[in-house]
Amino acid sequence: MNPILEKVTVSEKQSFALKEEILPYIKLGWHYHPEYELVLFTESTGKRFIGDHTDSFGPGDLLLIGPNLPHYMRNDEIYYQKVLGLRIRAIVIHFDLDFLGKNFFELPELINIKRMLEKSKRGLYITGKTRDTIKPLMEKINTGQGFERLHLLLEVLHLISQSSDLNILSSVSYSNVSGFEDSSKIDKVFEFLLKNYTRDISLEEISDLISMSVSTFCKFYKKRTGKTFTQSLNEIRVGHACKLLIDASVPISEVCYQSGFNNLSYFHRNFKKITNFPPLVYRQRFLN
Repeated sequence: MNPILEKVTVSEKQSFALKEEILPYIKLGWHYHPEYELVLFTESTGKRFIGDHTDSFGPGDLLLIGPNLPHYMRNDEIYYQKVLGLRIRAIVIHFDLDFLGKNFFELPELINIKRMLEKSKRGLYITGKTRDTIKPLMEKINTGQGFERLHLLLEVLHLISQSSDLNILSSVSYSNVSGFEDSSKIDKVFEFLLKNYTRDISLEEISDLISMSVSTFCKFYKKRTGKTFTQSLNEIRVGHACKLLIDASVPISEVCYQSGFNNLSYFHRNFKKITNFPPLVYRQRFLN
């Protein structure tokens, strides 16, 4: 399995780490690192797990993930089938709080950036005009050199700190963990769920997968993710339902069963609980 801790390497000629990821699929599992991570996806779709947050991701998604916040991006299954021309592309920046010197962000002119970085410890999803403004700047950082690259990064952080287009992802009750001894087991559970969520999955089956009793697994999973197993499963299923609802020709009852729900009223209840909208309203809002 992938290691718990992602080791981020910074060149001696740079103050922060930058890489352009172009791969057939995302390979890194449930992990954390002590650096902040700013990432722009330009190609790729799948599911994201950030702390106790779960949702879909796709091209154009811009995220700022604070230090030691466990996260995992898992591509849709088609990416693992070696489809010609299908790939992921992302621009990923890692930086320490003191990458520009100790107490740099304590300067009075940078107080808003400091506050924003504090918020990012729960994960930030940047949307709207802020995202549209930052996307070309991220591309410039990727191709830039020297002072230009550093100046652009500070400009991006400033734009985020001034924005109202921010969604905090992980819940207040979720605590960052700086060492996941059992992350390989969580990784294995996620892999299994994302491959099998369209069918019935029993607690016995999932607990056997990682050699635990049902009661031990339930406690383990809640402690490590901040959610119950059923909550995570329903969120994955609802995420898939959201994709299906984009196609107006698919009946909502069919969306329900194709997403792994076997009861229409249970589907409606969980869909509204997770998205704040009934399935029909969600579809209408998207189409409009």
